Amino acid sequence: MKKLIFPVIWAFALSALAQPSSRSVSLGETLDLALANSVQLHKARLDRQNLELRIKEGRSAMAPQVTAGASLDYFPALPTQFLPGTLFGGPDGSYVPVTFGQPWQLSGAVNLQQPIYNEAARRMAPAANISRALSDLLTTRSEEEVIFNTATVFYQTLQTEQLLRSVNANMDKLEALKRMADLQLANGYAIPTDVKRIQVARTNLEAQRHNLVNGIQALHQTLQFLCGIPFDDPFDPVEEMNNAAADSMRWQSLSLELESTTEYRLLQRQLELNRIQTRSLRAEGAPSLNAYLAGAFQTQRPDANFLDPYRRWFGMAAVGFKLHVPVFDGFRRRRKAAQMAIESLKFEEDRRQLSQAKQLEFYQARNQFQGAIQMLRTQEDNVALARDITDKLMLQYKEGVAPLTDLLNAQTALIEAETNYWQQVFNYKLAVLKLLKAAGRLQVLLKPGE
Repeated sequence: MKKLIFPVIWAFALSALAQPSSRSVSLGETLDLALANSVQLHKARLDRQNLELRIKEGRSAMAPQVTAGASLDYFPALPTQFLPGTLFGGPDGSYVPVTFGQPWQLSGAVNLQQPIYNEAARRMAPAANISRALSDLLTTRSEEEVIFNTATVFYQTLQTEQLLRSVNANMDKLEALKRMADLQLANGYAIPTDVKRIQVARTNLEAQRHNLVNGIQALHQTLQFLCGIPFDDPFDPVEEMNNAAADSMRWQSLSLELESTTEYRLLQRQLELNRIQTRSLRAEGAPSLNAYLAGAFQTQRPDANFLDPYRRWFGMAAVGFKLHVPVFDGFRRRRKAAQMAIESLKFEEDRRQLSQAKQLEFYQARNQFQGAIQMLRTQEDNVALARDITDKLMLQYKEGVAPLTDLLNAQTALIEAETNYWQQVFNYKLAVLKLLKAAGRLQVLLKPGE
């Protein structure tokens, strides 16, 4: 027997050790994981890196530009030019056909250009910092979206788990009530219908429990997906929910600072970038100056033996400046500037509308928050009242004074009150999220203690 018992105990110990422990995470830890594993944020950071490369690409236009090339040409028929016949002793008005060059020609050239002055590029230089600020703000907006979506799923998970605990507690109460009814039925103090009513109520709770378990599993998987955690790893979001509105005074003091919101700053930066682009476009009509250095070589032969030591090479070099003066472009710049002026007006309209929309969003979120607090307190009182009534009817039923129908109705009312309470807890948490989002303060969820 000892030879059989010890292997069995050892196998159970190994299986217990092999099972991974559940990972408990708070809201702050969940948000940190979601931000660290968000594909949306990773793409935003890659866009930021790509922006830096585009800025460097734009700056390279003001760096020296060096080009080199070579060509090898064969002319089966050499070009013919006509020279005045007087050069060869001919009469006036006559021309002599002359063939220039040799069939094989090898040439090469090197050209260097250095921009010296370009007003359009100079006015466009501040756009680099504006573009960086725009990219950072887009990343911030992506972070806010990740925080809001993840926190919403987090609280939905807690709400559903709490509803499941309430259902389990009520099922235990019904089980105890069923045992009591069975005992009274055996002693002749109850009727079979009472036991069946309890069974019906318990079956209804079992169906509700089944739906809650499936919902919790789906919410856990959604939260694991948002946080980048493998689905096989146990994951348990935790937060103190006994006094859900304990932090209500902290959020009641929030105020709207429109200029600090991400949406407003994005529009402001877009408007600044539009103005810089407009000034740069107008500056394209100004002259631009480049310096250049050019060098070339050439040789010609009757055959392709360019390795002949007696070949002759001819070189050329030039240094100078090139001035480019735009004169007329078919009114392209004027029409393009008019289009950008219209875009600027659209940004102004968006900013004006955003101001009104953010105020509306904040006022509605604050009203919803205040209403959620009041409803939460009402639901707390309602649950306490329903529990008190149920406890009294339970005592009266044990004493044989109250009928089972009244007790089951009270139990059903208690279940409904508890369900409404925990739904209101989630409504309160969601109202806090909406208020923080409207005020542009979602980042405070990353550091709950501050």
